[in-house]
Amino acid sequence: MKKKIARAKAQAVARAILDMDFEWSTQFGELGLADLNYSDLFCQMWADPQEQFAKTALYDFMPGVSRRTAVRYVQQLIDAGWLTETSAAHDRRIKHVRLASAIEERLEQFLAFVHQRFSTLDRS
Repeated sequence: MKKKIARAKAQAVARAILDMDFEWSTQFGELGLADLNYSDLFCQMWADPQEQFAKTALYDFMPGVSRRTAVRYVQQLIDAGWLTETSAAHDRRIKHVRLASAIEERLEQFLAFVHQRFSTLDRS
């Protein structure tokens, strides 16, 4: 059964989501990464217990764009140094990718903001 929330509470949630999107643009826009598809990618990488991923697995972390666009975005991030790529020791054709430390730091600041912002919803 779906629980309906009061309009004022729903509006507060909507404002928190908009604030989260604005904060993403603030934290990552100057890097040319304001597109929220980067948020999907970075947050999924950060939230997963793995520290590195097969390069091809990353494309599924960007469901809002086509696979071709995801491939291009991931490569651009690697070329810019926002993701680091290494070859597997046992097979140099296999590429592993991880978040660069500069991105991890910004992402942690962003997540701290989001946590704080959404925690205020419980008080209203």
